Amino acid sequence: MKKFFGNFENFIMAFGLTVMTFITVLNVISRKFLGMSMSFLEELTTSTFILITLLGAATAAKLGGHLGLSVLTDLLPKKIQKYVALITWVAAAFFSLILLKFGIDMVQSEIAMGITTPSLGWPEAVFGSYIVIGAAFIFIRFTQWTINAFKQPKKEVK
Repeated sequence: MKKFFGNFENFIMAFGLTVMTFITVLNVISRKFLGMSMSFLEELTTSTFILITLLGAATAAKLGGHLGLSVLTDLLPKKIQKYVALITWVAAAFFSLILLKFGIDMVQSEIAMGITTPSLGWPEAVFGSYIVIGAAFIFIRFTQWTINAFKQPKKEVK
């Protein structure tokens, strides 16, 4: 169970990418042989892409694969590198909490106005919630990475 929740976003990304691939192939075949494009499929693909992108950022954060200039931090003593990781967490937490706040505001306004998608007619808040989900995962995974950085006694912080 711990292994599943430890890689939960990977399962969502794999499922989303599979769905996106299937939808895109279906749409290409439809255009080629039936001469019509199904725009509602493009809505699903675009919104799923947003979710996958944000969850990919969370996965990168968990693995310490986020962008950084390690040339400078590698020169610092190991103890100070941990505090650089803390500064990184503060910046990432600020970003993800701002994204979370504006994502929640967006979803609330979409619900209040009853906005629906153009082709499917689904509530836009369903797709807007992907930003909220992604921001929450980014915050959680950066927090986990920072905690692990402080737990590593003599290892170098990624």
